[in-house]
Amino acid sequence: MVGFAGEGSISEVVLRRPPKGGPRDLLELPRPAPSAPWAYVKVAEGCDRTCAFCAIPSFRGKQRSRAPESILVEARALVAGGAREIVLVAQDLASYGRDVGSPGALAPLLHSLDGLSGEGLARVRLLYLYPSQVRDPLVGAILDLETTVPYFDLSLQHASEPLLKRMRRWGSGERFLTMIEGIRRREPAAAFRSSFIVGFPGETEDDHEALLGFLDAAGLDWAGLFPFSPEDGTPAAAMDGAVDDDVVKERLDELSVVQDRLTQAGRDALVGTRVEVLVDGSEGGVPVGRTHREAPEIDGVLRFADGDRLTAGTIVPAEVVSAVGPDLVVVAG
Repeated sequence: MVGFAGEGSISEVVLRRPPKGGPRDLLELPRPAPSAPWAYVKVAEGCDRTCAFCAIPSFRGKQRSRAPESILVEARALVAGGAREIVLVAQDLASYGRDVGSPGALAPLLHSLDGLSGEGLARVRLLYLYPSQVRDPLVGAILDLETTVPYFDLSLQHASEPLLKRMRRWGSGERFLTMIEGIRRREPAAAFRSSFIVGFPGETEDDHEALLGFLDAAGLDWAGLFPFSPEDGTPAAAMDGAVDDDVVKERLDELSVVQDRLTQAGRDALVGTRVEVLVDGSEGGVPVGRTHREAPEIDGVLRFADGDRLTAGTIVPAEVVSAVGPDLVVVAG
């Protein structure tokens, strides 16, 4: 067993000698050319937060942010290899740079990546934003830069303030709504995604009703709903107030009904509008792609009804003609 801290420990275990040139951080290993017109870029490893339910800090360690120069080199190589969209990820993306004395470094990084637009980069997407950090200048950079798409993947986890405190998390439904509404005033086309834990120890009916009300008021484009699962060694695993499995399932079902309705309404509202589609490839011979509203692998897709042979990596203007569940059907042109 070796940790995430560096390739050096792997070399010493497997080869029984240090690697040539000294240890290298696993974050800096060379990347192959992308197989799709988008690619993930991890900008940091580990997390400094102490959420009661999360075991990540225990095995990934404290946050370690990469140098912006290193990220830019990797992104440039991926763009040269055909990536039109770069998806930035980290366990706590919005805290990028804080561990090296540069809090707020994510916004300047976005400005640097925006400079790759002349080399073929069309989009930069951010995943996993801790809500307390979603403020200017980061929000301004997301909304104002040419390449950064207005897609806000917010790590909310719940909407009940008492339960969030029990989770050792920041925020409340009221604060989250204020944030979302403020962004929508500045960019009505902004898209929002989040994930929520259902049945965290001590969750009451009032907590559940708070989350139901929040979902209805927030109108998120996408939401993941997950039953609480105790992780060994976390504070939550030893908490009292376990919620009965049948109750958790009932709450999940109620929340899913609300969110499915909202997601479908949002997709239906796009019928008749014109969109810019990044073609990802094809499924069953049908070209598929995404707008700024859909992250790769987790959200819906757009399918071209006209069956044209569209080249992956191209950005095609299209009209939305129908919605089928979370997916949209579009016609190019």
